[in-house]
Amino acid sequence: MEYLSAWDVILVKVSLAGLLVAFAKSCASHLFLSRKEPVSFPLLAARKQVITLPPTRSIKKRLEQTGKSCIIFYGSQTGTAEKFALRLAKEASTKYDLRSMVADLDDFDFDDLNTLESDQIAIFVLATYGEGDPTDNAIAFNQFLKGKERRASLHSAEHAQMQLQYAAFGLGNSSYQSYNSMIRQADTILRYSGAMRIGDLGLGDDGKGTLEDDFADWKDTTLAAIADHFHLPELEYTFKANFEVTESELAPTTDVFLGEPNKLHLRNKIRGPFTSQNPFAATIVKAEELFNSNDRNCLHIEFDIGTTTLKYDTGDHLAVWPVNSDMEVERFLRVFGLYPRKSAVIGITSQDLTVKVPIPARTTYEAAARYYLDVGAPVSRQLLGILASFAKSESTRSELVKLSGDREAFQREVADKRLNLAQTLSTIAPHDSFESVPFSFLLENVAKLQPRYYSISSSSLLSKNRISITAVVDSAQSSGSQFKGVNTSYLLALKSNYLAAPLDASAAALPSVPAVPQTHQINGPRGLFSQPTALIHVRRSKFRLPRQSSTPVIMIGPGTGVAPFRAFVQERAMRSRAGQVLGRTMLFYGCRRSNEDFLYKEEWQEYEKSFSKGTFSLHVAFSRELENKKVYVQDLLHDHAAELRNLILRENAYVYVCGDASRMAKDVFRAFAHILADEGEKDLKVTGDWYLRTMKAAGRWSEDVW
Repeated sequence: MEYLSAWDVILVKVSLAGLLVAFAKSCASHLFLSRKEPVSFPLLAARKQVITLPPTRSIKKRLEQTGKSCIIFYGSQTGTAEKFALRLAKEASTKYDLRSMVADLDDFDFDDLNTLESDQIAIFVLATYGEGDPTDNAIAFNQFLKGKERRASLHSAEHAQMQLQYAAFGLGNSSYQSYNSMIRQADTILRYSGAMRIGDLGLGDDGKGTLEDDFADWKDTTLAAIADHFHLPELEYTFKANFEVTESELAPTTDVFLGEPNKLHLRNKIRGPFTSQNPFAATIVKAEELFNSNDRNCLHIEFDIGTTTLKYDTGDHLAVWPVNSDMEVERFLRVFGLYPRKSAVIGITSQDLTVKVPIPARTTYEAAARYYLDVGAPVSRQLLGILASFAKSESTRSELVKLSGDREAFQREVADKRLNLAQTLSTIAPHDSFESVPFSFLLENVAKLQPRYYSISSSSLLSKNRISITAVVDSAQSSGSQFKGVNTSYLLALKSNYLAAPLDASAAALPSVPAVPQTHQINGPRGLFSQPTALIHVRRSKFRLPRQSSTPVIMIGPGTGVAPFRAFVQERAMRSRAGQVLGRTMLFYGCRRSNEDFLYKEEWQEYEKSFSKGTFSLHVAFSRELENKKVYVQDLLHDHAAELRNLILRENAYVYVCGDASRMAKDVFRAFAHILADEGEKDLKVTGDWYLRTMKAAGRWSEDVW
């Protein structure tokens, strides 16, 4: 049995009576949720305008302006790295009085990174995205590191000149070959340049499901090492809220955010460019169920982008902004005693100028739970440990302490069931509420709801005005609890709504669809969406067809991994119809059964007619078609080993892999390594494995895996 660190345990050992007294005092001094007399929001807005920092991209100037001695940079794609950075800053400040601020890498230049004082430190919390790439907000930082690496290799004087003191933690997935490559690269270059790392290099592994625990362990040891280095004493724990939340009895007005992503949407003046900060409200023009199954759903959804400046290229990703389900919104609000006041307008202000308010500063509890907070996210052991202090009964407190301290019990009773925060608390204490938990605390500990990304399954050449995705609805049943994917369940609700009133003429001929219970609020903030609509934006990808159409391509994509290859085949078929010479086009696809989940079955036959004879071929592995034998895509690769070897070694074919990273992608890589191994010489390290890595370096091997 493994337990939390002493610092985490101290949070759950404090007596309930003593903590309630402390909370009462804190509330009185406005450190927690401040329930003052109603105030007008113009006053709050005016106060925010006065308390601002002068704009600067200088790291040193920002530290001087704020009086901070520690700056924690995050590179985040899904919000987890940012959440870790905020948690780290909070504990560094309260436990050791290490005055810390959290910073988005994209907000700063790094020319003066080496000018930090001897009593200052930079901490990097970096996620690795895709095939070893930086997250979107870390691209400039990655370029800075590579520039420093080049200068250090050309000029020996560059080596060992950097005086920076730093700490580093990476978020990665060991299922990927590029596991934690961003933080490893940053650490190597910084140390080679003379910077001094304090503490161990932290490597969090989401592939093993230990990311939270990896971070907690690294956090404790690294903060202790930093405190020892700077001679900082350990302080007695006191909670200090980052945010002040003020309620108003006024009804929501037009300047209160009720689900809008930004001010342009709030003012109903939506215009491009459409980005991760400014999504487009796209109407659904087609929605279909692709599975023939009673217990699984796979959706094909098309969005209309013909009236906008939003563009995409074949192989890109589409981001869909989710909406939490009615059930989870209500559960969350009831568990924390907010349901009776769900429509109350709240104003949120930061107590620290360096801490950004994570959601709109003027909103309601219901809008926060529905649109802005990821209430359906998995809960961490550490958070349960802290919440034990808010429990009404000794039995509830003891259960939370047990779950927070016993990793095996937490895995069995919470993680394996994929319970979120409110589900966990309502399961442990079904008749209690945690209304004493300040909303400011929830803002700090419940992550911001982030867009979900999908491989685009349409070709931009063939379908420039429509953009499609293919998504399996994530759903699981475990010991009486049901898990539903946050965004795919939302997409399912949109699909059901679309079928009830289709816009596409071809869908209008479908038989009448029986009414289904509403699971989500799908008509948008303030009911502005009269048609099935979702917020979307496009993220650029490196997953691209070769420039020369005559180059052979080999695609491997079981399940919904076939999505981008539908787009690839569409594009190749269109070029073939235009008279272009097409290279060999091979698609290896896998599913369970031919009559259950064979995606786009009829389409492949139509696409084949557009190719010259023998140019396109589809090879399908059915894993559950035969009673005594399971066939997977890697098995089919071995069946076609001779042709694959010839295409790769003699015709310079490109290989694309899309789908599951934990097993399929690794098995496919090993299969190709065997196939490419020299006859009579099966040392994969020297032959097949080495050749595949050279292909990857040359851009001939691409993966889009998750």
